[in-house]
Amino acid sequence: MGYDYALVHLKYTIPPAVALTFLYHPLLTRLDVYKILFLVTIAVISTIPWDSYLIRTRVWTYPATAIVGPKLLDIPAEEVFFFVIQTYNTSLLYLLLSKPVFFPVYMRAETEHFKAPNGKRPSWKRYQWAGQAVLALGIGLSARLVKTGGRGTYMGLIILWAFPFLLLLWSLAYQFIIGIPRSSSLWPIAVPTFYLWIVDTLALRRGTWVIETGTKLGFHLWPGLEVEEAFFFLATNTLIVFGLIAFDNALAILHTCRQTFPTVPAWPSPALLVRALLKPASTYDEAYLHALREAVDRLRRKSRSFYLASGTFQGRLRIDLILLYSFCRVADDLIDNAADSKESREWIRKLRMYLDLSYKNMEEKALLQDYIEIKIPSAAQSALKFLPTSYLSRKPLYDMLDGFEMDLGFASTDGESSKYPIQTVADLDLYGERVAGTVAHSLLELVFHHLPSDASTEKRQRLIEAGSRMGVALQYVNISRDIAVDAQIQRVYIPLDWIAEKELTPPAIIKNPQGTRVEELRLQLLNRAFYIYADAKDAIEELPDEARGPMRVAVESYMEIGRVIREEGFRPQSLFVQVSSIRELSAMVEKARQRTAVIIGAGVGGVATAARLAKAGYAVTVVEKNDFTGGRCSLIHHDGYRFDQGPSLLLLPNLFAEAFHDLGTSLETEGVHLTKCDPNYSLWFGDGHNFELSTDLARMKKQIEKWEGKDGFERYLAFLAEAHRHYELSVTQVLKRNFTTLLSMARPSFLKHLIELHPFESIYSRAAKYFWTERLRRVFTFASMYMGMSPFDAPGTYSLLQYTELAEGIWYPQGGFHKVIAALVEVGQRLGVEYRLSTPVSSIALSPDQRRATGVVLASGETIPADVVVNNSDLVYAYNNLLPQTSYARSLSKRPASCSSISFYWSLSRTVPELKAHNIFLADEYRSSFDNIFKHQQIPDEPSFYVNVPSRIDPSAAPPDKDAIIVLVPVGHLVPPSPSTTPNSATPTQDWQKMLALARTTVLRTIRARTGADIAPLIVHERVNTPADWEARFNLDRGAILGLSHSFFNVLSFRPKTRHPSVRGLYFVGASTHPGTGVPICLAGSKITAEQVIGDDRGMVPWESSGGTVSASGGKKGVEKEGIDRVEGGGSGGFLWLLLQIAVLLLAVLGAFTLATGAAVVGGEEGLSSESGAWLRLGRDW
Repeated sequence: MGYDYALVHLKYTIPPAVALTFLYHPLLTRLDVYKILFLVTIAVISTIPWDSYLIRTRVWTYPATAIVGPKLLDIPAEEVFFFVIQTYNTSLLYLLLSKPVFFPVYMRAETEHFKAPNGKRPSWKRYQWAGQAVLALGIGLSARLVKTGGRGTYMGLIILWAFPFLLLLWSLAYQFIIGIPRSSSLWPIAVPTFYLWIVDTLALRRGTWVIETGTKLGFHLWPGLEVEEAFFFLATNTLIVFGLIAFDNALAILHTCRQTFPTVPAWPSPALLVRALLKPASTYDEAYLHALREAVDRLRRKSRSFYLASGTFQGRLRIDLILLYSFCRVADDLIDNAADSKESREWIRKLRMYLDLSYKNMEEKALLQDYIEIKIPSAAQSALKFLPTSYLSRKPLYDMLDGFEMDLGFASTDGESSKYPIQTVADLDLYGERVAGTVAHSLLELVFHHLPSDASTEKRQRLIEAGSRMGVALQYVNISRDIAVDAQIQRVYIPLDWIAEKELTPPAIIKNPQGTRVEELRLQLLNRAFYIYADAKDAIEELPDEARGPMRVAVESYMEIGRVIREEGFRPQSLFVQVSSIRELSAMVEKARQRTAVIIGAGVGGVATAARLAKAGYAVTVVEKNDFTGGRCSLIHHDGYRFDQGPSLLLLPNLFAEAFHDLGTSLETEGVHLTKCDPNYSLWFGDGHNFELSTDLARMKKQIEKWEGKDGFERYLAFLAEAHRHYELSVTQVLKRNFTTLLSMARPSFLKHLIELHPFESIYSRAAKYFWTERLRRVFTFASMYMGMSPFDAPGTYSLLQYTELAEGIWYPQGGFHKVIAALVEVGQRLGVEYRLSTPVSSIALSPDQRRATGVVLASGETIPADVVVNNSDLVYAYNNLLPQTSYARSLSKRPASCSSISFYWSLSRTVPELKAHNIFLADEYRSSFDNIFKHQQIPDEPSFYVNVPSRIDPSAAPPDKDAIIVLVPVGHLVPPSPSTTPNSATPTQDWQKMLALARTTVLRTIRARTGADIAPLIVHERVNTPADWEARFNLDRGAILGLSHSFFNVLSFRPKTRHPSVRGLYFVGASTHPGTGVPICLAGSKITAEQVIGDDRGMVPWESSGGTVSASGGKKGVEKEGIDRVEGGGSGGFLWLLLQIAVLLLAVLGAFTLATGAAVVGGEEGLSSESGAWLRLGRDW
């Protein structure tokens, strides 16, 4: 007799059980108890025969001195207890992590598909069959191991016991096993398994149990832990979690398939659970499931706290609560987002008509569906179609619309008093009843409909009325907290008679929502809130058991806000709780001490990020070294001539529209007018021929067939279709996503499209598959240079550039490209952004331990403190000059960089009609011209170059009858002097005076030879930017105008991150961080960076999160679901994706190694070779 095994439980298994029980106890329901008992029973019954056999055959044994004595079929009592306690602990962890998950959204009809990387569309069944095949193979192999005996016996017995159960669970619930969030599937397996590995190691070392030497393989996971034991705990925890997932899968089917299962008992029998799992997925009500997915996504974005709180309720009650609140959100959004009060009132009228039809008799209800589809926007239709009006009273819903109408009173222009409709306490009570009490009323109606209760009709009505009063109390707390927030939107919800007693007026409160008298009014509001709450709160104890705990937690947690304000004064930084009120305030999550941010650099990424953070409630200061905004995206003026210093045309207009839409405005509203350029370009060849790229298909057809023959146009359309696919996938999977770690590249949503992007073929080789002539291969590949790569090296993915030009066209902002930047600056200033120009930064201020950014130090010596620092200056420059020197900073200086340019800005004495607005002159020696730039950092003897004539589409760019001309010649970037740069080195010494003269002479000669225009005598003024100028004016590392190269190991997860890896509060936006270079790409990057800042601060993003796009006209389209309940195809559980993930991870590790050791490879600039270089980006915006 001994106590070693009992002590294992006392020290290692019981304490976690106690801790998990304590954590989960407030959320524990009867159904949870049933789940745990169900799993424990199955675990004990299924394990005892197997465990007994292992002991009787002495595969493992327990010394008599380690156990107390009592046994069941030779199994020590401690071992039986182990079956129970392990199942209990793993089950509780699973329940805790999956509590917020709304399982019905993971039900998928078998007819739904998702694309695999090979472009095929396999059904869900193939994933089921793949898993079944693997498990069946494992069973067969284990049987052979057991039959053979010897060293593989123990492993064979484990697999032979576990895999049949896993096979059953996989066959029944594979959709959920694959689809639910990893936090609910992988973590409940991984955490207990790793913990028990440690416990098992200690037990084996102490001899608490012993494995027979002749039956084990002899391998160890780590010293002291047999591989069989490690696999045993992994298998048992997987069985437990898979069993719980199958249970939840069955419950989701029971609760959503109401026609098949009209009623669901509180504790479904095993037979009913199996019947649910056997229901064919093709019979699911997909319209209903789609409505649930839309509702969850809506609440996750707009009312996340309510969505999480709904997890405390179960089954159909939670479903209907989500549908109810989704309707409330939709109604609120339709009214709030209206253009004016007239349109808002029209939406109220339409919603009343919807309710009228919903509560008509069945004959007239046939009109309801037609009405919804005709009158309601498609994005909102599901919320109205599935609102459970059959058991919701009509009055609360109508009253809620009346509450919305009261809010519209604040927009009245009929007089000063009518602008503030809350004149008395009775008015405020009525308002609270309509906007919060109505929701509480409907919620309790759902509680009594779904949960068993013996309460009489009179008692139910009394409890519902008490619930409505509690809703009013919560609204009073809400109003008391948000006096300042309401003032920002010109609203005062405090009764006017109270205000008059304090000798104040509503305009005075709006102007200064602070001070002693305002605090007295706040206290008056709270006193009434607690008076109403005290009168109604006892009703919670009379609610059905299953609703009592969740309701108490929800209401008490919110009233606690009022207690803190009343007892300690107003300190809203700790009061981020959102009640079930429909009135959404624009700045509800603002903190009492506003978070501060400093942006270094007023380039496009900096000004866009500044405006976004200001909209999110930050106090933002932008510091810029130059006396103008826009960085390279700025203007040059001379005697009535205007030149775009950098970008001179606009691509991807949807990304620009999205940026302004997110800020609550539009390009048109801000006075930015875009003109479409037609043709896109005029391409000039050395043989005298000309090709005009255009969005006009008829024009393209004629030109292409001239060179490619009759079938050439069909091949062009096929090329365009492939480029379109590259474009769509790149926008959704790269520009809308952040790649924060190497694992980000292994996400299934990215991997399943990897092959379709043709990353392992060059853009030139892809074009060669569609075009037979060298001329057209050049026409449709030169744009790859805008991403910083030769078309002979650039991945085929970059044909997306041709698509956006040839399908969407290229555009020009009237007044110059800087007009867009100026508009963003103005929007930011309206939101409170402060701009300090001619203010260079000397360093980023850090905390004493250098682990946190605390602000910036200016060249003048002044320090600007800040909670957040966002760097928009050149990233390599910032790492090497604004931060302490590190090996990582030095390695950035050795990474491949983009090219530079020699740019001419010419004022002409007359117009040159031979030139279009945008002209490309391609070198005859196409490939070698790239090599001179990209491999040798020189200028070719015959360079390709770009000529822009802005006055051709915007007469304001030059005086009448004259032209302004911009010429951009791509050249190698500056090569820092080094010992390797010798006369015999692969990289010749750079003679910029000679290269400048060559560029000017060649440009003038080539234009004259190919167009007939001799512009040299017409130049009345010239300005030039060389690589040294770019470096000096904009702090560009090596004068590289595009930042770091876009070679494979410089994009996605390999590109410098948007957040500093070790300094908290320091972020980056711009060309050299993710997603990359170019004005629209930096705009997309500003959204990623801003959302990362807000997310790290646990704030609320005040726009649609990344995933959708906005059309150029401003409408939202293609918004993807994201977040805790995003429903994805295969998840990480699919075996095909698993293999692909492993391959990408290996590639990522290779990339990381390459970057870490790259100094040796890139020591000389010859290491830049084909991975580096860039076409002249400044003439483009990508």
